[in-house]
Amino acid sequence: MSAAMSTNTEEKSTPAPSKRFGQLTYTAEEYQAVHRALRQRLGPEYISTRMAGGGQRVCYIEGHRVIGLANEMFGYNGWSHSISQQNVDFVDLINGKFYVGVSAFVKVQLKDGAFHEDVGYGVSEGLKSKALSLEKARKEAVTDGMKRALKCFGNALGNCILDKEYLVAINKIPKQPRPPLDPTQTKRTEGEPSVEKARFSSLVREEKPVSAVGPARTPLEPRVFHQNQNTNCSEAHTPNVGSATDRKSENLCSRPDVDLLDVVGAETNSDPKQLRKLRQQQLQQKFRREMETKKLLQKQDQAKTEDAEVAIGQGSSGC
Repeated sequence: MSAAMSTNTEEKSTPAPSKRFGQLTYTAEEYQAVHRALRQRLGPEYISTRMAGGGQRVCYIEGHRVIGLANEMFGYNGWSHSISQQNVDFVDLINGKFYVGVSAFVKVQLKDGAFHEDVGYGVSEGLKSKALSLEKARKEAVTDGMKRALKCFGNALGNCILDKEYLVAINKIPKQPRPPLDPTQTKRTEGEPSVEKARFSSLVREEKPVSAVGPARTPLEPRVFHQNQNTNCSEAHTPNVGSATDRKSENLCSRPDVDLLDVVGAETNSDPKQLRKLRQQQLQQKFRREMETKKLLQKQDQAKTEDAEVAIGQGSSGC
């Protein structure tokens, strides 16, 4: 009966294997929302123009805009791109200037495994540095290949600019002016407290199911823990003067059934710095307990060895 219960406990505590990127699935609601969004045609604010050969103006979408649109449609972790192959087609030196052409095959894949692959081309003309010419052509080829692969997913990612009638109509629509830059919406300092707090909360939720079951303890561990409990708490916690939170954590050290992170996190409104500090203190306490248990076992083994040697010596002297 106990073996069956332990087996069930282990099955419950074992986390299910997570799916890899490319094996995830879209929900029906998410699939319909992405499908509707991809069918939309881009407004004039997303389309740029440049002069091409023969004095003709061509429409295109800048690389950073395509990446931003892909992140909006699929999520920052819902798509990826990789370079399947890249070839340097030619490198010519004419009058001390380099002319380079590079082709690149780029593959764009979604989290459910759907992908498109296309070829991009990059050209560098008239630079005096061979290295800079190759760098410019390679980057341009990858960006071009990524944009060509992304446009296969729908109009919202650039497929609409291939429609000539659409281009004629969209060029007649005036572009809306961009809103003025708000300094408060720009990143000015290091660190993201909201991201750190969310990441730490996710880590705590992942660790709680495992710690609820916990590995089987050795018979000596509870005894050593209670003998050295006060020492561990005094060594691990170094509270600041007048800090109510640290004094509270010192009192809770004597209660092994209380999760220190939960109690202090609730009182400090889950301050990321305080939670990281408490987490480090818990790890230090665990390490000290393990080292003290190891030392105690070594002393017991040494005492047994000495007793055996004494017994052997007494036996030989009696003979």
